[in-house]
Amino acid sequence: MSSGATKELAVEVIRVLRRAGHQAVLAGGCVRDMLLGIRPADYDVATSARPEQVKALFRHVLMVGAKFGVAMVIFGRRKVEVATFRSDVSYTDGRRPDQVHFSDGRRDALRRDFTINGMFHDPLAGTTIDYVGGRRDLRRKVIRAIGQPEHRFDEDHLRMLRAVRFSVRFGFAIEPATALAIRHHAGRIVRISGERVREELEKMLARPSAPQALEQLHELGLLQHILPELFGPGEDKTPQPGQPKDALWPSALRRVRLVARRCDVEMNLAALLGELDRHQIEAIARRWGASNRLREDLVWLAAHLRDWQKMPTAELAAVKILMAGRQFARLRILWRLDERLRTGGVACNRRIAARIRRIPTGQVAPAPLVSGADLKGLGLSEGPRLGRILAALYRAQLNEGIATRAQAMDLAAGLIGKE
Repeated sequence: MSSGATKELAVEVIRVLRRAGHQAVLAGGCVRDMLLGIRPADYDVATSARPEQVKALFRHVLMVGAKFGVAMVIFGRRKVEVATFRSDVSYTDGRRPDQVHFSDGRRDALRRDFTINGMFHDPLAGTTIDYVGGRRDLRRKVIRAIGQPEHRFDEDHLRMLRAVRFSVRFGFAIEPATALAIRHHAGRIVRISGERVREELEKMLARPSAPQALEQLHELGLLQHILPELFGPGEDKTPQPGQPKDALWPSALRRVRLVARRCDVEMNLAALLGELDRHQIEAIARRWGASNRLREDLVWLAAHLRDWQKMPTAELAAVKILMAGRQFARLRILWRLDERLRTGGVACNRRIAARIRRIPTGQVAPAPLVSGADLKGLGLSEGPRLGRILAALYRAQLNEGIATRAQAMDLAAGLIGKE
């Protein structure tokens, strides 16, 4: 899999394009980050060259989005995205332009999302080219849509989430007209594919500022459409400051505040969705195009969120079954914060920790003492009865009531006789 471009590779691409008579500059987020003194994760190039002209100049080029003017220049495991200066004609799906016209740098800057992302940089001359007031807004710490905010968000609804992400990432305020346009268009976020929404949300949840991102999404009326399950059916979808909130949302936010510093996306999702039921979480996972594993993990964590209350005195087998779960480490963290939120302390979780320490690792999920074939040898046939007896035998093993195959077979014979 290819990874992002280094500055050196991007500059080399610019040199090659310039030698061929084309304009070429660094563009977008890397320019913003350089001006902020942040090391960019990637470097993109904007050019007057058409995709087919880019392809002719380099050995390995993927025409990944040629109709939008995008080509990917490959250097081993690195890739440099090269985009032709363009202006977008129209957006009917609220996500991608229906058609583009290749143009010049100024018009290319004017079709971008926010001023801080609309600048170019000439690395050979060491100069920044700013048609949209991006440097001014960087100094003022403002997220401002380029041109008319209503038009920018009508073109691409995902930009509303990006505004929040950039705001909390950099600690910038969203300019009032831009924020007003987001509130006005908030309901349209449901037109964006769930996968794209999840990707943006996960980027926010991967940072310590996750709680601030969620608060801002709620304030702007976006979260109520992204996660309506957290809100009552009668809640206004564009709340005003001080408006009463549904009970699930404040408690979900409190949990995220307690775990956000870990920068653990799955932990934050589990904290956010922890009070929802299985069907609600599965519906969200389907809507977001989440993996089966993530869906199963979130359902499991939510199902066991309150189990800390009974764990100190629970059956040994029940404790071991939870300990064997692949998300048990995250569950213990959620238990501690849930107890702290409900009682102000973690006394119960201290008792749980002491109990867990007394259970040897090898006894948490040992291999079963007997198999289905063993039970068939006692006269059982395939079916629910065999499954029930196997489960009862394994539970007895986890409870340390039996320790050998012979003991298990004796118990099996007794269970068969009772059924």
